[in-house]
Amino acid sequence: MGIVCEFYLVDDTFIDAFLESPKDSEDYFYEHYASPDGQFHNDEENCFYCDKAWDIASFLIIQNDISQDKILDGLLGLPLENLEGLSYIKAINVAKMNEILNQVSLQQIEDAYDISKMKDSYVYNAGRFTKENSWDYILNHVKTILRAFKKAVENDKAIIICKG
Repeated sequence: MGIVCEFYLVDDTFIDAFLESPKDSEDYFYEHYASPDGQFHNDEENCFYCDKAWDIASFLIIQNDISQDKILDGLLGLPLENLEGLSYIKAINVAKMNEILNQVSLQQIEDAYDISKMKDSYVYNAGRFTKENSWDYILNHVKTILRAFKKAVENDKAIIICKG
């Protein structure tokens, strides 16, 4: 489990290339997207950074999934084969998830907070960052994830998730 989690907005064609040629695409991704000096590393434009409470934030979001098929279970993407820490969500699924995310209030996110459920699910840092001592920090991560999905939909983008 990674300490940080970043959401990168990319085209579906980039994900297709990743699936066809993982190693070449991985090198390109880390050089041009993940590197702070990379050509496509633009914070809050196509790179959304979450720190140590990312797993708590994603857990709280997923707990509010009202969809019939529980689409938010895929909030952290499908794994890219043989590439540890990298996963993806195609643009069509980003749009479907965003429809559900738009229906969730921050109050519902707060109401979903249940430390025992998080510990039972082995949510990273669930005991360290709590509602009592770190709610603003957790909520900031929730908002970052929501912004990433909103921005992706506005630009018809897919998302690559990088946990590291």
